[in-house]
Order: sequence, then structure tokens, then C-alpha cells
Amino acid sequence: MVGLILAAGIAAAADIESLPGPVIHPYSFELLSNSRYSVHSGFNDTLPRQVLANVLWAMERAPRLGTFRELYVATRHNVYIYDPGSNTIVVHKPGDHRYKSGSAYEVGIAAARHEEVGFAIQAGLLAGLAFVDSAGPGVVSCPMTYGAHHANREWDPNHRIQMVNVYGLADSRNLDTTLVAISSDSTLPEPHTTSSDSFEMVLLDLNQDSAFMPLGLSLETVSQLLWAGYGVAPHRAYNGRRGLTVPSAIAGYYLTGRIYLVRSQGVDRYHNRPPGGNLDSADHRLEPVVTGDRRPELRLSSTRIPSTAPVYVVVCVSDTSSYMRMQEAGFTGFQFLAQARAMGLSGFLTMPLTRDERTAIATALSLPSGQHPALVFSVGELATGISEEERPALVEIVQARPVLRCGGSIRIEYLLRRSGMVRVEVYDMLGRPVCHIFKQKQPAGYHSVEWNGTRDNGELVKKGSYIIGIFAPGSVAQHKVTVF
Repeated sequence: MVGLILAAGIAAAADIESLPGPVIHPYSFELLSNSRYSVHSGFNDTLPRQVLANVLWAMERAPRLGTFRELYVATRHNVYIYDPGSNTIVVHKPGDHRYKSGSAYEVGIAAARHEEVGFAIQAGLLAGLAFVDSAGPGVVSCPMTYGAHHANREWDPNHRIQMVNVYGLADSRNLDTTLVAISSDSTLPEPHTTSSDSFEMVLLDLNQDSAFMPLGLSLETVSQLLWAGYGVAPHRAYNGRRGLTVPSAIAGYYLTGRIYLVRSQGVDRYHNRPPGGNLDSADHRLEPVVTGDRRPELRLSSTRIPSTAPVYVVVCVSDTSSYMRMQEAGFTGFQFLAQARAMGLSGFLTMPLTRDERTAIATALSLPSGQHPALVFSVGELATGISEEERPALVEIVQARPVLRCGGSIRIEYLLRRSGMVRVEVYDMLGRPVCHIFKQKQPAGYHSVEWNGTRDNGELVKKGSYIIGIFAPGSVAQHKVTVF
């Protein structure tokens, strides 16, 4: 449990506790992913505060999809809320309100989208696992749905907590380099379970980019990405099923056979189990689905999908209303993005997807019935050599009021730096579409749009907060407006 401290904590008042800065461990993202497993019980509450500091820092580094994210921490002393700006935890509710009496920390995530919760959970799982040096007592954890139910009853959160990750100290396994993702038909080369970059260093550069060089990716690179996202790992789940690089509720592995690779050669389905194999088996292979380049059709299915990526990965679910499936899609999305960064590549997650986008993507790729796209991951070499944070956004809101009176209207002015198809839509705070204002090709320059506070059917929306999204190719600008 040693490493380089990045930053110092901040002095706190009686109801505020400062946290130490995160430490850098020598373990790679790939090694932690290959070694990840869940422990449901048998732990105690003697973990040092540094573990919590790294976990919360890692969760905050995960991508955002909505307008809010709240991280709650329950210990034997209090329930806290995390303030990432000051790196402190502030007492939210006094007293011991843990779900598991032996847990050291229970971290609850409140966010509008289950996919974003999945991002944060996965980051926190790997961050905690990095505090193991050898077999013996170490950091163990597990996402617990019943912990989330308990938290919403007992913690008095400001927003609904979607999942709770429970951490404790228990006998743990060594980090494991054993490779079990071996292709049964040689369609994919063997991935690597280690690399030179540490997990924390990958997190420091976990930005998204949407402009790519038109250079294809090697099959080795593709293999590594697919394994990191949803590949088999050495551990076994509680029911004997072969574990993956990501967790799954009751080891259901709901994305099995629902991940598609889209390249110039065609569309392939990724499999981590052999043909006809049970969930206790292992494989690592591609199954051709469509011959021929479907990337142009995929790019046309949504203006938000970057138009220059050489490779896309489409993750589907059987039910977009299932929190278990959508959080699992979030686990996988985080893994794709982190693995790309670990290899020096750029990645971009297009999500959440609207119903129209899901339908258009499934049609563009000729996906089988019942395959509902949850995200599109674009990956390739960065076009300009600078990060997305340093590159001006393609679309940028320059002026807009934050409130709208019922019966009135709001005007939003924005700058489009390159001509292209633009779509403007309104969503509620849960990401559900409310009003489709327009979709049209626009020239570069300044533009404006108005919304009169109505739904697609012309009815006035209820009082509350809404998000107006302006979507251009590979870019999105959002504006929060409160209707009263």
C-alpha cells in the first residue's frame, strides 16, 4: 500500500474531514482488470482512509453523462457527502447507517443515468483493488443493490442513490496475470494482462476525443479492447461461472453476445464464451455478422457519432429499462475508454442513445432482433495530437437564460464552427426525451433556437429542470433550464 502522494488534503472543520491526495500504485489497468472479483461478506472495517481517498478520486475521474453526480460515504461514524473540489467529505447524516456492519466504507452513487453509475463503480472497484500487495488481508469490495435500497431509506440522499459499492478488509488473492481469454478459432490474438502504465496514470488522462486519424487498428489492438471491455478473467463467481473484467448482477453477464465490432471489413459479434458454451466457460473470438463496410451507415444513424473513427464498438442490451443491464453497459464503456488511453489511443462514448438512434443504429448494422444499442464507442489515433479539452468544441452555447416561465419561451444562441447536421432536443433530468425541436444541416457561424416549454404533442411541460441539447457531428452542447 505504498505510492506517490499527488496532493495534500485540506484542513477541515468538525463536520468536515479532509482526505489525502491519491497515491500512484505500480499496477496497470490491465492487471487490475484481469484480477477483479467481488466479495460479498466476511470483511471488517479496518481500512485506512487512503483507500477511500483513492476510490472517491477515481470515481470522480469517470465520464459524466448528466448534470449531477453525488458520492455518499457511510462509515461506522457518519454518512458523508464527497466534495471533490476541496477533496473533503462533509457530514450529511450523523451516526452509523451502514448496510453491512462489517464494512469499512460504503460508497453510494447518485446520478441521473445508470450508465454513468456504471462508469463510477468500475473506476472505484479497480482503485480499491490496487491496494493489494500480496495474498492475505487486502481491500475487497462488491456492488450491492440491497445496499442501495438501504441507502435510499436511511441516508437521506439529495438524489436517488442508484448503487452502493461496499468496501472492507479481508483475505484476498494475489493480482493475477493468468490469461484465460484464448480464442477457440484464432479469430482474435491473445490480449495482454499487463502493461507499463499504472491505473492511476491512465485515470489522470481519461479524456474523450472525437477527431481521429483515418488509420485502421491492428487485430491485436482490437483484441485488447474487446477483452478489456467484456473479456473473461481467471476468477470464478459465487455460482461457479467464469468471471469477467467487469462485475455483473448475480453473475448474469447480460451483455454476453451483445457486443459488436464495426470496421471496414464488416460487422462482427464478440464472444467471450465458446459456441453453445455455458457462462462457466471461456473464449475470445469474433463471429462475422455482416460483410462489407457499414461504418458510413452507422455514422449517419446519429450525428453524435464521430465521423472519422476507423473502428467502432456497439454495446447492446436486451432491455434498456433494466438498471442491471444499463449499469453493466457503463462498466464496459469505462473499460473501453480506459484501455484505449492505456494504449495511447483516443476514444469517444456516444451515449445515452435516444430510441430513434437505437433503431437507426440497429438498422444500419443489420443487428438481430432484440439487440438494443446502449452505447457506441469510437476509437482510433488522435488526429491532431492534442486532447479534446484543448480543442475548441464544434458547437458551443454563447448565450442563454437559465429560467423559463410557463407560457413563455427561451432563446439559445450558439456557435457552429463547421457546417453539418445539427439536432436540438430537450430532455428531462432522467435523460428522457421531451421535445425534438429540429434536425437540419446548418452552415458554420452563429445560430439561435427557441423553445416554448412544450412537449412534442404541444402540451406544456411540468415545472422543474430540463436539459436542452445541441448535437453536432461528434460534439454536444448542453444547457440546463428551470421551468417555473
